[in-house]
Amino acid sequence: MKKVIIPIVVLILSLASCQPKRTADTVSAEIGKTRTEIAALSQKLETLEAELVTLQPEKVEKTVKVAISAVSRKDFADYIISSGNVEAVKTASISPEMSGKIESIPVKEGQWVKKGQVLLNLDSKVMKNSLAELDKSYEMVVTLYIKQKELWDQGVGSEMQYLEIKNRKESMERTRETLSSQMEMTRIVAPFEGRIEKVMVKVGELATPGRGIIDLVNLDRLYINTEVSESFLATVRKGDTVMVEFPNLPGVTKTVPIAFTSNIINPLSRTFPIRVELQNSRGEIKPNMLASLKIRTDNQPRAIVVPTSMIRQDVGGSYVFVALGSGNSGTAKKTYITTGSSDGVDTVVKEGLTDSDMIVSLGYNQIKNGTLITW
Repeated sequence: MKKVIIPIVVLILSLASCQPKRTADTVSAEIGKTRTEIAALSQKLETLEAELVTLQPEKVEKTVKVAISAVSRKDFADYIISSGNVEAVKTASISPEMSGKIESIPVKEGQWVKKGQVLLNLDSKVMKNSLAELDKSYEMVVTLYIKQKELWDQGVGSEMQYLEIKNRKESMERTRETLSSQMEMTRIVAPFEGRIEKVMVKVGELATPGRGIIDLVNLDRLYINTEVSESFLATVRKGDTVMVEFPNLPGVTKTVPIAFTSNIINPLSRTFPIRVELQNSRGEIKPNMLASLKIRTDNQPRAIVVPTSMIRQDVGGSYVFVALGSGNSGTAKKTYITTGSSDGVDTVVKEGLTDSDMIVSLGYNQIKNGTLITW
């Protein structure tokens, strides 16, 4: 027995070593081949069942009562829902350009202000005194400059004297301009028309650059940023219409175009940002409110559409039952289809159905290919 077994084992090992190495491509090819064979066998089985019905009518199952409907075409649109926070286009946390003691705050929270209106004054006494002294000195220098220039024009005096007084005059003019600019900085004004939302300082406190002292907001124009999956990069475009709703404002809906779509994909979330802008003249929508955006991702005019619930699945793919016959009776035909976009309620059928087909719309769970049906 040992002499027989050993050669057989060697032969098996030899055959195993000669087997070609399996790869993902070969396995995928086998899967495709197997699916094709299954589909062919399924079709053959359906043909044989139909033939059996013809040859043995006495063994035919009872007819099933169903409802049918004609294939319909309609404009199909698919949407996704995304969320985002509302932001104001014009909003600012205002801070001074220079440090200084707060002298007065002529506005209050909730007040509407115009562009250029004074919001806060810093103490400017030192600057005013410096500017007054400079003006007196400047008047004298200007007088000396005029006299020196007249003498220079007549050829009297040295060039050095003329250039010295001229340089002194120009230097004082630059100093005066700088002091005047600093005086303007002691008056903090509104950069745009809006509402004072918050005053964060008091009279007598020290205001410094970079520290917000007043929040100003204009609610007339708002925007919302949100993120959309990169799979919709080709279908979500600038100018497309978006429906915006607000969970905390029932009944308030805005239909606006997409104002911006980014060309950059976030490598972590695989999304890209979009922005919509909306008018808010009534002021009912507030910054930082949560918004829900209904974004259209597909639009197919006059597409063949069937209810998603009517589509069944098997190893051969997606299918529906088509009613064959005349009057109010006939047989059910299992018809494979190629589906497209779906919104969960309806599904687009790309291939497999024609405008003249009648689909089983009720009772499709009780029938199979070749079942006698009435409607």
